[in-house]
Amino acid sequence: MAICQWCNQEMMKADSCKEEDVEFPDGSKLPQVPYEALSDYPDARCGDCNVKPGGFHHAGCDMERCPKCGGQLISCGCLDEEGEFE
Repeated sequence: MAICQWCNQEMMKADSCKEEDVEFPDGSKLPQVPYEALSDYPDARCGDCNVKPGGFHHAGCDMERCPKCGGQLISCGCLDEEGEFE
């Protein structure tokens, strides 16, 4: 049983995590992108954190989209500290 560190719900049973803005290293904030299922399977839950379509992903979900660039939030680089890898 995995408990989300953001909403304290059991991830495989929760319909959605709590909605929070994504804060970027430059101090800007953008609203989270809700989970959107594929058009062929409109009722399918997220394959990683199990939220329902329209819900918000749980902490660390591999499928969460970046509201800044549209890429995969955990790997797009938008959350990296400026100069961190120089």
